Amino acid sequence: MGMDRGERIGILGAGAAGLSLARRLADSGFRSVTVLEREAEPGGKCRTFRAEGLNWELGAVLATTDYRDTLDLMRRVGMEPWRPGLPAGRPETGWEARGFWHCRRLFPGWIRVGELPAGILQILRYHILAPRYRAAFGPGHSGTPDELADSFQSWVDRHGMGVLAKAISIPYTTFGYGYYDESPAAYVLKFFEPGLVRALALQFKFFKWREGVQTLWERLAADLDVRYSRETERIRRGGTVEVAGRDRKSGEPFRLEFDRLVLTGPLDEAPGFLDASEEERDLYSRILYKDYRVYLKRARGFRVPAGFAPARFDRSGIGRTMIWDERVPGSGVHTFYVLGDGTRSDEEVEAGLDEDIRALGGEPGPTVARVRWKYYPHVSCEDYRSGWYSRFEALQGRNRTYACGEIASFSTVERVIRYSRDLSRRFFE
Repeated sequence: MGMDRGERIGILGAGAAGLSLARRLADSGFRSVTVLEREAEPGGKCRTFRAEGLNWELGAVLATTDYRDTLDLMRRVGMEPWRPGLPAGRPETGWEARGFWHCRRLFPGWIRVGELPAGILQILRYHILAPRYRAAFGPGHSGTPDELADSFQSWVDRHGMGVLAKAISIPYTTFGYGYYDESPAAYVLKFFEPGLVRALALQFKFFKWREGVQTLWERLAADLDVRYSRETERIRRGGTVEVAGRDRKSGEPFRLEFDRLVLTGPLDEAPGFLDASEEERDLYSRILYKDYRVYLKRARGFRVPAGFAPARFDRSGIGRTMIWDERVPGSGVHTFYVLGDGTRSDEEVEAGLDEDIRALGGEPGPTVARVRWKYYPHVSCEDYRSGWYSRFEALQGRNRTYACGEIASFSTVERVIRYSRDLSRRFFE
């Protein structure tokens, strides 16, 4: 399709994918880019809870200095990486027998000194193997080696990477991505590209967002045409793309016409309003998710303000605390992260949180905020091996429609932004 800077471009979703794409298109000279967002605020899973001049993350928590596209967007809106210092004093020990570890006891501690030589060798071996997986480290999944359709556990066993797998299980399983035996290795390697593996060894490479990660997207959206509280009810494609729906606040209907449309939200929900083809329906129906919960709870006298429970990194830990943190030291508000199974109620999970707080010498208080994410869209090893992503890419541009977001690459801020940038370069610029 020939490039026309006057084209009317519609984008569904004002999360990291939609807003980074809208910004890129506007920078490229497109004069009519409209973002429609179902919620009343931008950011998607980059959500920040704010109270009393403080903030806590309910979605994205960490980034590294290798997140170049994220850093580029941060610079343009006046945000700098933030590295909060560690609390003073030595962490309490003695809780390990109960299955709880202080985060500062990761090494030496949960990862033993005796495992260090093997771990260093495995990191070096991974960097030697990395050129073989160059396609996997790219924006999407095109050209990924066949072996990466196997589960990550198979890849670990094949290459003897047990200590490395143990080290990265904290940011992988506790951040909501599930278990090594069920996800294609391509996803895990896309997350743990060599830069992130180095960051695990060089902690200064990690950073957070002082103002809260949602601030990045609020500032980015400020000078874009973003329309909030827009519930899309019908999309019809022909010579143009017609999007109709309703304002969730006023109830007023809307109807917009675009020359091209980009979907960035959950694609499995799209057939509910999209005139989807059989190919789209089949493809989108194969997308899987994780039930991931984040809770902010008050707790007095909590003896391990930031820690993890490695015994819960397998399916026996469903519905229980895997990792927790006190983002604002001294606030008494702690963030707890839990993988659910889609059946447990928040009340059941919070009863378990209270039990853990008491086990660590604290007195549980009220829940301040909670969110239940439909998280980590991905496909099974079988569907990955059968060419799901080849079919996905073949649909780009068909019926004037494109798709990006988490499923297109992986569920991190940087991966989402990179794919949006690549989509813009391939089809719009």
